[in-house]
Amino acid sequence: MSQAQRWPLHPAPKEGEALSSWLHRVADCYQMDMRELLEHDLGHGQIDDLDTTPPLPLLIALSQRSGIEQDRLRCMSFAGWTPWLLDSLDNSVPSALETYVFQLSVLLPKGRRKTRSIMSWRAWLPMQPLRRACPRCIRDSAEHALPLIWQLPLLLSCPTHGCWLEPYWGGTGTFMGWDDASCEQRQASAPISAMDRRTWQALTTGYVELPRRRVHVGLWFRLLRTLLDELNTPISLCGSYGEAIRYVWERCGHQLRAGQGQWQPFEILADSVQLQMLEAAATAIELIESQILNAAGEFAGLFVQEPQREFTNGLPVHVGSEEPVNYWRKAAEAIEEAVLDARHNPETARSLFRLASYGRNDPASLEQLRVIFAKEQIPAEFLLNYEPTEPFTCHTLSNGLSDSF
Repeated sequence: MSQAQRWPLHPAPKEGEALSSWLHRVADCYQMDMRELLEHDLGHGQIDDLDTTPPLPLLIALSQRSGIEQDRLRCMSFAGWTPWLLDSLDNSVPSALETYVFQLSVLLPKGRRKTRSIMSWRAWLPMQPLRRACPRCIRDSAEHALPLIWQLPLLLSCPTHGCWLEPYWGGTGTFMGWDDASCEQRQASAPISAMDRRTWQALTTGYVELPRRRVHVGLWFRLLRTLLDELNTPISLCGSYGEAIRYVWERCGHQLRAGQGQWQPFEILADSVQLQMLEAAATAIELIESQILNAAGEFAGLFVQEPQREFTNGLPVHVGSEEPVNYWRKAAEAIEEAVLDARHNPETARSLFRLASYGRNDPASLEQLRVIFAKEQIPAEFLLNYEPTEPFTCHTLSNGLSDSF
């Protein structure tokens, strides 16, 4: 490979963009085909491995040409997603499926599924890369940057716009047109959008916020892959827990196990079946979170809010008996306040006088009451020529007037 010099023109990679998509946009800057750019400028004639396992010499040359770190360039391929998304790109490990898919449980109790081991298996990688894209992303940008994750049966919708990913035709890293010329933007359901946003969060931040707690990106993808296998488990192996599987498929509106008669790993199923499986997984998560479905798996609790519990500081709790209410004291306090106000407020003074004179009609008794009011420093002029004629409706008493009752 020839010594690579810095490209004068090259666009910055978009977040999550596939390496092939970025190289296609670089080639466009020079009005070249991506294959021509790689072969004649960098001496690399192979393009099928760009999004899977790009060779190290190519990554070194691309880093020199663009100034972009090798690690970032590698993360634009599936090789950069190990061991988070998948344990390894080596498809000759017999225990790979068992290790990735059968260690956890969500819908079914642990050990309920039949453990399987097959050769030539890699998590999430389909037989052929998918060609699906977001209509709005394609419409709103002339660059047509294609995220790497769109090649996998992992998302049903665009995490940004919430619309379904639609099939398109094109070469490696290129968008040329929709399979359906009348393709329109279709809004995905809330459960699908919620699941896809979590998957995108996992890829872009390294963690996922679940109702119970934050989990590592690696755990999220293994939980999701476990759930997909549980939904594809033959009902005859589920026992009484099979009703939960049936209920999920009924709620999402598809045939049980997407019409599959025999078990097959998710990665080799037909595209249409994979998408139905993902829709069932989104439905199952929504049912668990809303507590409509009581899942029996060990990790189902991650999708349910932590219940509120009482807590203590460990010290003995002293529960004292409540003191009886002293209504006479409360009444005395209330009338003390009334007496204070009556010293400045004629209306309060007259109301208080009417209360104290209840049942007293003779002039001598009323005069004695006026003397008591004077001792309480209530101005006599407030009661001058005042004779109580209306019944009093206030229920207060006074310490200073208690002797007059």
